[in-house]
Amino acid sequence: MSRALAKASPLKAEIRLAQAVSEFEADLRKEQKSIFRTQKTQSLSAAPSPGNVMQITAEVDRQISQKFGGRCFGPRFTNFLQAVQQFAALGDVVVGGSQNLVACGVWSLVRMSLLSIVSLSTYIDKLSSLFMDIGRSAPYHQAMALLYPRSTKLQSYLFEYFIVVVGLCHYIFEFGQKSTVHKFTSSLNDGKLKSYRTELDEWAKSINEEVHLNEAQEESGFRALATKWFKSTTSEQRLAANLHVLDFCSLYNHQTSWKQTRKVGNASFLLQRAEYQEWRLSTSACTLICTGKLGSGKSVLLANLVDDLNLFTGKEQALVTYFFCRHDIPKSLQARTIIGSLARQLLSTVPDLAALSKSCGSGNAPGDTEEVLGLLIQGFSPSQKVYFVLDGLDECENEEKEILLQAVQKIQTALKVLVCASFRVEANDSLQSITKQFVAACIVSMPDDNSDIEHFIETDLERCLRQERLIIGDPTLILDIQDALLKGSHGMFLWVTLQIQSLCDMKTDQAIREALTDLPKGLSETFARILRKSGSSDPILQEKTLQLVLAACRPLTTDELREALSVTPGDTNWDPSRILNDVCSALACCGCLLNVDEEESTVRVVHHSVRQYILDGIDGARYMDFSIEKAQRKLADTIVTYLGYGIFGTELSRAKVRPVMAQSTPFQVVQTTMESNRATRHLATRLIKLRKQPAFDMSRVIAESRSSFKSKPENMFRFYTYAKMYWQDHILYVSGQDDSMLRL
Repeated sequence: MSRALAKASPLKAEIRLAQAVSEFEADLRKEQKSIFRTQKTQSLSAAPSPGNVMQITAEVDRQISQKFGGRCFGPRFTNFLQAVQQFAALGDVVVGGSQNLVACGVWSLVRMSLLSIVSLSTYIDKLSSLFMDIGRSAPYHQAMALLYPRSTKLQSYLFEYFIVVVGLCHYIFEFGQKSTVHKFTSSLNDGKLKSYRTELDEWAKSINEEVHLNEAQEESGFRALATKWFKSTTSEQRLAANLHVLDFCSLYNHQTSWKQTRKVGNASFLLQRAEYQEWRLSTSACTLICTGKLGSGKSVLLANLVDDLNLFTGKEQALVTYFFCRHDIPKSLQARTIIGSLARQLLSTVPDLAALSKSCGSGNAPGDTEEVLGLLIQGFSPSQKVYFVLDGLDECENEEKEILLQAVQKIQTALKVLVCASFRVEANDSLQSITKQFVAACIVSMPDDNSDIEHFIETDLERCLRQERLIIGDPTLILDIQDALLKGSHGMFLWVTLQIQSLCDMKTDQAIREALTDLPKGLSETFARILRKSGSSDPILQEKTLQLVLAACRPLTTDELREALSVTPGDTNWDPSRILNDVCSALACCGCLLNVDEEESTVRVVHHSVRQYILDGIDGARYMDFSIEKAQRKLADTIVTYLGYGIFGTELSRAKVRPVMAQSTPFQVVQTTMESNRATRHLATRLIKLRKQPAFDMSRVIAESRSSFKSKPENMFRFYTYAKMYWQDHILYVSGQDDSMLRL
């Protein structure tokens, strides 16, 4: 229902949402109604939890893998499902009654609809992408339960949002129920899907604005507002206390790294091993350590293991927690961050944390690792079975790793925690000393003849052929490619991935055959070839791109990188004509070693071994004269110069339209008024036609284009947010010998 119809309707949004849920149920077949009502009853007796979100995403991928193999789509639904789960849980926590019944109905129909998408094989990519886009703006706020009872506007906006959600799910579910013949003769209406997404984005914006408005009403911030407002009932006090404890433990988003890793693909090697089955079934604290060489797929394997455990815990009362370290996010390599995140995941399942709240203090200062450890051991039941899945601990500095291992050991001693961790096989055999610090440790090594690799090669080549990324003339050539990749892989998934991407860039069968006879022997040789080939056209741009990506305190978005690359250190004259027209040109200079996350649009190296090779070398080989110090200096100089432009004030919101004659060069105006390449192309086309009229005043054209881009300040100067937040982390690296930098 459109916003206009919602405004004109005589019925309250709550009633219209209940009607929408009832209409969905009415259209179900008899057996489907039975399933729907059972799920709704289960949701009423036990409110949906974050664990249920993980179970649905795991179930989606399990069914897709069984039917079609290939790619992983489940994580695309995660953000959207979290918003639905939080809405359903609101009914249980702060509402009750009829609203609770409706909220649980929404959760049940969303679950049923998303699982039905699996049958739509030709649409799974399109629909999962749609829900991923919706999830970017989906209304999910940790403090929603505190704000909800106090704002009738927020309640109404949420009901309106989920009316649209129900409509979308109803439409998709109905399409999925059509016979094969009807599906063949009809298709999902793109215009209708786009309309649903637009409405959801609009309601989500209203919800977010209302949340921020309520937070801003208290001068000292929402956390203080929580303790000030909610003293009237025991439940409100409990909600505020719970949020205080959880925020004290961690504010780190642990899901993003898992989602990015899980999307890489499927892996089942460990899941079939007896050691894993015994570990999973254990009733006491124990440890399973997965070891392997660089690029052997340990991270992807553990991401799959999280899915398997979530499906398994649906049959027993156990909790699954995880943490995936990121080499390009320094905070994720700190013991305090890791333990805090695990503690938050566990304590979020405890109904009442009021007893722990007093130990957290009244300020916003985070406690140290020992304090968080104390909260976890004191507040969590020692009889509750828990899984810890920990990946990438090798990336932590030795001191941080030691603190972390000691903390995990204390947790395993006090609680029933089953740990699965991955470690790299090292020449110095440091693994032996590490395993001693875990309780009842068992080691499983990734073999060179991993059966998952053969399946991975097959499915990835099929995907590349289907998407026409790999073009071959002789069909039998694909068999030669399979054999060569399997023979040369030696257990390294990363090596296989990079070879396939390199082969996709080749134009002839002969070029592919020649490449197959001379495949690189390992990762370092692979990296060197890719960088040498991709950087030959513009080695300076390649070096600068790698410097900015590797020195950043967090992964830069494509827009941030585009602006940063356009800065000339020491020159504070802002000139939009210097901005890269397409950041893809910079990414192309690094070949397939840089990856852009589809959900967050962040740029990162495809694997931490790429960073290791460029900065430190692998097996004695490294690329060029590249150092982290040079990279840090380049980014520091870029930030200082960027902040020195002096254009981050009112200039952004007081742009004036002056007469522009058609014969004058419109490039600067076009660049500074357009929000996207599409808009630029559109206006550029108009300018070409109007240029034939020398006396024509172009200002009207520019004014019209500006009026359609109301969010200009948000869409320009994207690097400013990063520069403003992290300049203190980089300032010490500014060039001390460069006069132009010293004058800034």
